[in-house]
Amino acid sequence: MIKVAKKVLCLDWDKRSLRIVVARVGTGEMQLDDAHAHRVPANVDPEDPRAMGGLIAQQLQRHRIKHNRVIVDVPRDKAVINRLTVPPTPLTELAAAVRFQALRELPFPLEEAQIDYVVTEKNEEGLATQVLLAAVRIEALDRLRETCEAAGLTPARIGLRPYANMVSVVHLPAMNDRRVLFVDVGPTMTEIDVMCGDVLAFSRAANVNVPFAGGEIDLEDSRVSSKAELAGLELANSVASTAVNELLVEITRTLQAYRATEDAEDIDQIVIAGGTGIERDLVEAVDERFNLPATLFDPTVSLGVDEEEAPKLRAFASTLGLAWGLGEEGSLELDFLNPKKPIPPRQSLKRRLRIGGIAAAVLLLAGASWVIADRIERNHALSDLRGQAKELKELVLETVEIDIKCLEAREWDTEARAGVWLDHLLWLTRNTIEPGKKMLVSDISFNVKNANITIGLMCSDWEVATAFVKNLNELTTDDGKRIYKAEQGGWQDVKTVDPEKFKGKVDVRIELLELTARKPIKQREKDYRAMRKIK
Repeated sequence: MIKVAKKVLCLDWDKRSLRIVVARVGTGEMQLDDAHAHRVPANVDPEDPRAMGGLIAQQLQRHRIKHNRVIVDVPRDKAVINRLTVPPTPLTELAAAVRFQALRELPFPLEEAQIDYVVTEKNEEGLATQVLLAAVRIEALDRLRETCEAAGLTPARIGLRPYANMVSVVHLPAMNDRRVLFVDVGPTMTEIDVMCGDVLAFSRAANVNVPFAGGEIDLEDSRVSSKAELAGLELANSVASTAVNELLVEITRTLQAYRATEDAEDIDQIVIAGGTGIERDLVEAVDERFNLPATLFDPTVSLGVDEEEAPKLRAFASTLGLAWGLGEEGSLELDFLNPKKPIPPRQSLKRRLRIGGIAAAVLLLAGASWVIADRIERNHALSDLRGQAKELKELVLETVEIDIKCLEAREWDTEARAGVWLDHLLWLTRNTIEPGKKMLVSDISFNVKNANITIGLMCSDWEVATAFVKNLNELTTDDGKRIYKAEQGGWQDVKTVDPEKFKGKVDVRIELLELTARKPIKQREKDYRAMRKIK
């Protein structure tokens, strides 16, 4: 067995509860020492660093936990997460490429945020082709740091809660190769993620209020304790029913949004986590509504602790994920405290100067060879020329690589300009048919890779959607080129939010013609390989 030596402290909190995990981590292993959950008093504002930091310090002192460094995470509602498709890029140059695309993708200036990313797809040559980008405003990170400082702690890592949840799910029995819909129920914000193995395929936060029930109960005979009594909370039937129904709606919306993404696959399993008291009722409702295997989050087998601790550990998915991720190389790749950054300009300048020096040396060698060619034997001259040709070929290849990077940058710019979603949202809005009266947008998704937008509409009748599609197909640029190719799907007679106004639903798929006119990625890669073939 691998010896576990390092002891770590992991924290996570929301508006009503604080979760503390102390674990021992080593290469490939994690052992749980302590886990405690406490209610946040009504007079403590979790957004106030001094107040929340004081509460954390108080509870750490109470449990005699003495640590200077801590691992924390950022909740989903405070992060922007995007899947980015990038030209095939070496990992050493990927940070600069991601940063370039983030300038166009983020809803706020790049200098106001900290970004990090995870590679989700590579081609056969090991070059990155897709990444998961996560960005958090600096002010939110500063608030986390200030809270830790007020508690007498120094952050060692700042992760992302959905990613930490994914690490926990991977460690559940028989979950590593299953596509899981994970629901982490919170008192005011529920995080819903789709994950398969170490890939976070989709993530969103849903604003649903779930009232707490139960009193202050502490089980001091166990190393896993809960001031919120996460094991046996029961809500009044009416309150629980309302919260469960709202969560079912949000889960349905998540599934619809996920299935509209590219390469969406069927969900194999639903896992429910959280400590609000309605999780068991939610599992039963989910099982009945979606006809999919649904279970409560139970890490006891993976942790090697008594199964009776399962209800108390149900709310610890993210904190356990932070600890598990530290025990395995590459499992906790998102870190907003130590993000991946481009190579500094000075190092890049040194590399260009080194290439320039090689070129100068090659030219000097070529000149010297012509001067002494008639003074040496022909075979020696031929050998020298071959050496020069080899060096020149390497130099030309480096120049070709620079040209290829320039072409890729132009492709990025074209894709970014054509995919400015705010412009498309404005054009789509201007061409709607009496919005709010005859039609209403229920959901919308954008896909740069496939160059399309999918809109879910609730309409008074079929002709309204037809008129909307006709308007979009008639839109042209200043030089007369069509902007969109729009098609409507089949009409669905379903119950809408306002059945009297809107009789049914229909999906409209809109193709961005400027993006589809570009060469496919495979063709561009073929052209680049042809450029690299130098005899």
